[in-house]
Amino acid sequence: MPAQSPSARSSIPDDDREPSAQSATDDGRPITVIITRAVREGSEEAFETTLRAFIPKSVTFPGHLGVFMLRPPPGGRDFGAVLQFRTQEAWEGFQRWPQYQMFLAEIEPYLQMAPETKTLCGLETWFTPLGAGVFRAPPRWKMAFVTWIGVCISVYVVNSAFSLFDQNWPMFVNLLVSNAVIVAALTWAVMPVLSWLFRRWLSSPRTSTAGNG
Repeated sequence: MPAQSPSARSSIPDDDREPSAQSATDDGRPITVIITRAVREGSEEAFETTLRAFIPKSVTFPGHLGVFMLRPPPGGRDFGAVLQFRTQEAWEGFQRWPQYQMFLAEIEPYLQMAPETKTLCGLETWFTPLGAGVFRAPPRWKMAFVTWIGVCISVYVVNSAFSLFDQNWPMFVNLLVSNAVIVAALTWAVMPVLSWLFRRWLSSPRTSTAGNG
């Protein structure tokens, strides 16, 4: 599993045995599925081994667009997954897939509790941490700070990548294409990962300082 790196693109979706935890979208838009699995102490290695075996199969499912795996911080046992599907229908079909059902049965003994699953669509994924049930938006200055970090990362990576190619595009076309790539990277890659990394800080109680948002 690309669990060692949040930028890895492969798949590990999760249990949809709690449909009430999801906010489904049926309008054909791509969706993001956010899953948190709490693994039993001592079962981490077995869980990851099973996960690595399943990933090559999972990415072949039609409509599966990829996943960012997030390993727990030191001392933690919550494994996160941010999955993308082409449509809500693709995600629902994936949950009925026999190979996925077999995977769920294999990892069940390693889990401390039922996985937390949430489906989101569009920009609401930016500041919704993995496993969040009832989520209160962070102060605006915190969201602005994390977004600034995400924009800096995305702009640097995209500009560096574009500089490797000899482009003769008109400036306006270059601007449209690069900005489209940046927005896509922010929405489906950079911001979900940053919201996970900064989740404790983002969800910490507001201070009484005026102007925090």
